[in-house]
Amino acid sequence: MKRIVAIIAVIAIAFTARVIYVNAIEYHFTEKAVYETGDTFILNGLELTCTYDGIYSSEELMKIYGEEVLSYCDESDLILTLIVTNPTAEEKALDLSSFCMQYAYTSGGGINPYLFAYLNPGTGSKCTMESGETLTVLLPYSYDWDTFGSEKPYDLVLSLYPENVRVRIVEK
Repeated sequence: MKRIVAIIAVIAIAFTARVIYVNAIEYHFTEKAVYETGDTFILNGLELTCTYDGIYSSEELMKIYGEEVLSYCDESDLILTLIVTNPTAEEKALDLSSFCMQYAYTSGGGINPYLFAYLNPGTGSKCTMESGETLTVLLPYSYDWDTFGSEKPYDLVLSLYPENVRVRIVEK
């Protein structure tokens, strides 16, 4: 009986040591970098600046862009402007479709693909940029007043690994 208890104790100690090793040494938590709208920062070698345009109802977007936009927008959309510059000497790629909005602890989902294509004609969600090139795109995200209206802060999540990069949406 003592032998069985000893074997179980050794297995428990080995298991605990393995869990501690994996969680504390092998896999580290990603560092979180939170920027505010208007800040300029580097992501994957590209220089980015994100500005807050506002939250627009479908009627407001129709007044700005015409009646055709109603086919592409949601009841309300949060619009951000992203300015991307490639300061490196080599070609760089950026996948805008991987960006998502987060309202407090609730995911707001990804870019509205239909409105994105309408607001950025000829620009795909996967951009390849030559050295020195600058790209300006409008990023539309669906916004639900009932769900997200009271939730703060709003974050545009650009990357989760190896670094957690976010832009805190600040209404200025």
